[in-house]
Amino acid sequence: MPLLLLRRLLPVVVLLSAALYSREPAIALSTEYQQLLNWLPYATIGIAMLLCINYNHARLFTVSLALLLIYYFIQTELQTSLNEPRTFFTYTIISLLLPLMLFTFLFLPERGMRNRYGVLISTLVPMLFIVAYTIFKMVPEASLVMVMNDYFKIRPFDNYLLSINGSLLYCLVFVVGIYRLCKTNNEYFTALLSVLIFSFITLAFFGLQKISVIMLSFVGVSLIISLMRGAHDMAYRDDLTGLLGRRALNEKLKGLGKRYVLAMADVDHFKSFNDTHGHDVGDEVLKMVARNIATVKGGGTAYRYGGEEFCIVFPGKDIEYSKPFLEAVRLDVEAYRMALRDAEHRPKSKDKAKQRRGRRSKERAGKTVSVTISIGVAAPNEKYLKVDEVLKAADTALYKAKQNGRNCVVTM
Repeated sequence: MPLLLLRRLLPVVVLLSAALYSREPAIALSTEYQQLLNWLPYATIGIAMLLCINYNHARLFTVSLALLLIYYFIQTELQTSLNEPRTFFTYTIISLLLPLMLFTFLFLPERGMRNRYGVLISTLVPMLFIVAYTIFKMVPEASLVMVMNDYFKIRPFDNYLLSINGSLLYCLVFVVGIYRLCKTNNEYFTALLSVLIFSFITLAFFGLQKISVIMLSFVGVSLIISLMRGAHDMAYRDDLTGLLGRRALNEKLKGLGKRYVLAMADVDHFKSFNDTHGHDVGDEVLKMVARNIATVKGGGTAYRYGGEEFCIVFPGKDIEYSKPFLEAVRLDVEAYRMALRDAEHRPKSKDKAKQRRGRRSKERAGKTVSVTISIGVAAPNEKYLKVDEVLKAADTALYKAKQNGRNCVVTM
């Protein structure tokens, strides 16, 4: 799990470091260049919005739109002292609406932009700002500021503007976002976390010169990177298991040297298990097996080959070195007990089953099941020189493992 977080969040950390480092040089720019710099957030966030339209991503489009509007308000409404009622109200509303919106988007499903749902999501941000503006106009300024100052008093510490309650809200959303990222390994949650981190620093240290310009410029870059990485994941990762897919495996096989190990793993009796318990439970089995195979040690990388078959590649290794790590994976899968829904709690219609597919129901019967895997292993030798021959040999070893009673590792 720490490696997963590192892989996903490392670009965000690098961009954040670059943003903090570039603030001082930005301040030193001449007036003409600083005026150009003020337009940079519009450019980077605008590019992110265009990519969202291209990839049909309604949620990140809405988040980008929110950032664009927030930067506009910063440039037009927050250039005076926060002691002014209007400025204080605008700052506080932004510091609350943005994390609340991100929290909501941690759970909203993605259904694309080109439908009623997408249009509704995309209009969410303007509607929130209209509601906030209406409240400001309807409630007397003195009463409104007094109430907000009681709960969201700014400057709780020196050089720190964000209120304590606002800071706690950001912390809550961050913890939930990390949990969702660990649970799904989805680049979308990395994008939301990057927006959360950059906006928090912007608002917490709002008094620093050029902080909003720099942070919102870099958060646009972060969104662009996340969208591109998300597109890469769609092309190279299996949607069900989250493992690298067949296309990624084919590219990996092309770059292997003369020393490597290929292992083919297959879920034992999967067809009969699928027929007995249903496709939704079958999908859970595949995801469970994939999670265990993904943890393989020894420098191995797991791929979903297709159906219930998986491939593990050990570059620069031999069979003697790799076999204990494959045995460990086999034992982990064998030891895993999975709870089943009984017939009473199982969805009757295919539509409901599809909606609940892959989810763990809160209502579980006491019955549990386990599955096993068979593994065939091969490496290059005098008989198998080419990578496709080694892969075929690993498949042959897998067939022998099935013949030997399954739930074992066979080498060629």
